[in-house]
Amino acid sequence: MADVIFYFASNADTMIATKALKDAGVVSKMIPKPASVQSAANLCVSLDSGAEGSARGALIAAGVSLGGVAK
Repeated sequence: MADVIFYFASNADTMIATKALKDAGVVSKMIPKPASVQSAANLCVSLDSGAEGSARGALIAAGVSLGGVAK
């Protein structure tokens, strides 16, 4: 399956999201922001598209606002 990239408003939000996803058992990886993504943060999170629903749920539960998704 293809990767999905979640991006956030800040690098701090990206780090909080990475921990929230790990705590929820969602496999993800923090990566540098691709040039095609418009965000003030320099970091984003990459995950398998099959885990997108679980990841969104984990972020909602952790109170982390998702800035956007790139597929």
